[in-house]
Amino acid sequence: MKRKTRKISVGGTEYIYVINHAYKKHTSNISLKVSLRDSRNLTCTFQFCTWDDLILGSPILVGVDLNNKQINITEKYNLHHPRTVRDFIVYGLENGWTGDNVIVFQDGLDIISELGYDVLWLRPEKGRR
Repeated sequence: MKRKTRKISVGGTEYIYVINHAYKKHTSNISLKVSLRDSRNLTCTFQFCTWDDLILGSPILVGVDLNNKQINITEKYNLHHPRTVRDFIVYGLENGWTGDNVIVFQDGLDIISELGYDVLWLRPEKGRR
């Protein structure tokens, strides 16, 4: 699939990001790479591994209903939504990324869980096959 670099502004700072994904044996490996607009090589990368549906694809790329445990409601969650990308940028900034360094967060589902969502069923070993 073709990469599409997108722009987003968070707290008055401009960032660019790209979402990449690869499918392998009923799993979807996704990465969200964020950088300052002028520093494309200094990225904050979030990696995700979910089950993959042969027809629909990865649930977090096509949109899925997730239970927000903090406010006890179900919300549509999609990694392509700017609000979601903004949440990850803020998380990266709060956890060591400055825009002048490279950092990789290996388990994006754990981060989604830290943000208050129930994600256990999205993991390949727990999800459907």
